[in-house]
Amino acid sequence: MIPWFQLTTFHLGSIPIQVWGLWVALGMVLTMLILWYRGRRLGFDTQKLIDQGLWMIVGGMIGARFFHVFLYEPAFYFSAPLEIFKIWHGGLSSFGGIVGAVVGFFLYTLKESKNKAIPPLVGEGEGGVTSEPRRLLFQKSDLISYAAVFGWLIGRLGCVFIHDHPGVQCNCFLAVRWPGGPRLDMAILEILGLIPLAIIFFVLRDRKKPAGWHTSILFIYYGVLRFILDFWRATDIVGSDVRYLGLTPAQYFAILLVFVGGYFFFSQRKNTTANDGRIA
Repeated sequence: MIPWFQLTTFHLGSIPIQVWGLWVALGMVLTMLILWYRGRRLGFDTQKLIDQGLWMIVGGMIGARFFHVFLYEPAFYFSAPLEIFKIWHGGLSSFGGIVGAVVGFFLYTLKESKNKAIPPLVGEGEGGVTSEPRRLLFQKSDLISYAAVFGWLIGRLGCVFIHDHPGVQCNCFLAVRWPGGPRLDMAILEILGLIPLAIIFFVLRDRKKPAGWHTSILFIYYGVLRFILDFWRATDIVGSDVRYLGLTPAQYFAILLVFVGGYFFFSQRKNTTANDGRIA
């Protein structure tokens, strides 16, 4: 069983540092570094990739807050609307973050498509990067999906340190000795569940794959993982996740994510051969 530990804040001199925010920031930085490194090797305009990544981060933060407010605690926030803007008090939805990041991705793509004078790529690169719009879109999403997995793992460590995702009471070896009794920590379980995906992505990083492969696999894998894990979320504590017809909001979006990932996977296999679809 895992010993109880909790670290929410530490100080650098007189400056308080929020542990959760620090780990999330480190995850974002790692994602950006991977985007820059692999994007440069594959022939992308790295400045545009970083700009698109920033748009996705902003969109993800807005989406994460929006989903939490309207799907998890609407009564509280409608009674105290100013709390909506106090993001430092916590309250972010991971699936809201995914939806917001996707919106940011497409908004940036739309903005760039109107600027015909600036080419989307530096050159063809060793990854066979194309200027064909549909494949280019999937190649960029693949690169971002690859990088996001590693950044997400680092960011989730912040949830582990503050224990903001309690699970059901349990005496198994993965349980944490919570002050009120041992129970699962969902952030720990999610990290353990995502490690195999990160290993698969890393090991197969240079294999030839259809464009859209990383994106579809990420959507399917994470959707299935979250759907299963949310059955073990705590229901016996104050502030536990709301249920709609027995499922959490995340589980409904997990189902949608699996269907979207499956659609991408099978549609791209029909339209892209393994020989010309290699990407990060």
